[in-house]
Amino acid sequence: MMATLPPHLRPATPDDVPALLDLMDSVHAWLIAQDLPEQWGTVPFSQIPGFPGRVAEWTGLGVITLAERDGRQVGMLAAAPATPPRIPPGTVPDGSMFIHTVMTDRGPAGRGVGPALMAEAERLARTHDAPALALDHWADSPVLGRVYDEHGYVKVADYFDEHHVRTTVRVRPLR
Repeated sequence: MMATLPPHLRPATPDDVPALLDLMDSVHAWLIAQDLPEQWGTVPFSQIPGFPGRVAEWTGLGVITLAERDGRQVGMLAAAPATPPRIPPGTVPDGSMFIHTVMTDRGPAGRGVGPALMAEAERLARTHDAPALALDHWADSPVLGRVYDEHGYVKVADYFDEHHVRTTVRVRPLR
């Protein structure tokens, strides 16, 4: 079965923006269908004012890695060597690689894509000689907490985002 083969990873380009937004919207729709609108709200990513432009900007900066199977996008990783300003000061070691998002197709084609993208995040962090990988996620998701625990990410702080959603910051030391 094709979905058991490792995905092909490559840097996303501006030409990939429509497919990236389709993938993001499909993951968002899956969350809504699971009755989990708290994670990202109810507005699809492609309809958030300015968001498609931000995705295009990220592809131009080389921040997004795309996972493909059979020429179809089945996952994405957005990671950069800069901590976003929303993160409480002092929670993430200076120079860390920050994972802004990891998303995978919620169907069979997405199997095994998440671990491949997390391994790519570590590879990128080591390439940048980052002392750690860091990320934030919706704090009220036991599934996300368990997944990141299994990957060695330690909870270092909680904060409330601009939408008043409790968010957890996690760090995985690399040295």
